Amino acid sequence: MLALTIDVEEGFHGLRPSAHDLIKYHEPPQGAFIKPLQNILNLFEREHVSSTFFVLGQIAEVFPEVVKEIYDLGHEVASHGFFHVDLTKISLSSLEEMEKRSRGILAKITGEVPIGFRAPFGRINPAIISLLSKMGYVYDSSVVPSVGIPGWWSNYGASLCPYRVSVREREFFEEPIAVFPVLRLPAGGGWFLRNFGLSYVKMAVRFLLRRGLPVVLYVHPFDVDSDVPRLGGFRFHVTRRCGEYTLKAMEHLLKSFDCTKVPIRDVLREFMV
Repeated sequence: MLALTIDVEEGFHGLRPSAHDLIKYHEPPQGAFIKPLQNILNLFEREHVSSTFFVLGQIAEVFPEVVKEIYDLGHEVASHGFFHVDLTKISLSSLEEMEKRSRGILAKITGEVPIGFRAPFGRINPAIISLLSKMGYVYDSSVVPSVGIPGWWSNYGASLCPYRVSVREREFFEEPIAVFPVLRLPAGGGWFLRNFGLSYVKMAVRFLLRRGLPVVLYVHPFDVDSDVPRLGGFRFHVTRRCGEYTLKAMEHLLKSFDCTKVPIRDVLREFMV
């Protein structure tokens, strides 16, 4: 099973500092994500693919019609938090307040309360997991079980397969993002797809599927935006191969593997029975 998931956010969201006191200075969404997101939706429609879209609450608040279109096309709408900040650096009470807001917005738009969550920057901890479970979420998909990479992740001991997390008496699940088996090198998509290339990610997908493991990849609208500005002060790899290369690579991945392409909720139904 392959879940090619989308983190719905503006390009600048992943580039700004993520400290708590910067929340109030976060730029409002401008809509630059809409055109590349539409290209992704068109690709999924052509390939008859249903997936999970982790939507930033700030995006949903300003562009509810975009979220409605995603949902109406048969995709799962999940939460990506309200602001794109490092959730491990804010208080649990602040996080709960923001997530109630985000979850309420998504539920109002789709008529369905989201059950899935992905933390901005993939930064999560047991306290946040416990809070998400208490709020009614069923799964998280933030963990990258890779070797430690400074400034990114350090989840080397985590399972490569979906697993139950012990949270009080509730059932809660973690759906990890793809890494190479054994080597534990990250290969989930996005930056890695653009900078390490299609062959790198494709090899990781092949290894995981051969082991009978579900594969979770991710991209952002930013990754397929051919009009992305070349950002001053950032290294070339930040925008390398954004646009047609990544969109074609996504298409190739969907066509290359004879497996079901599904939302994460369906992966969990299959593996956690």
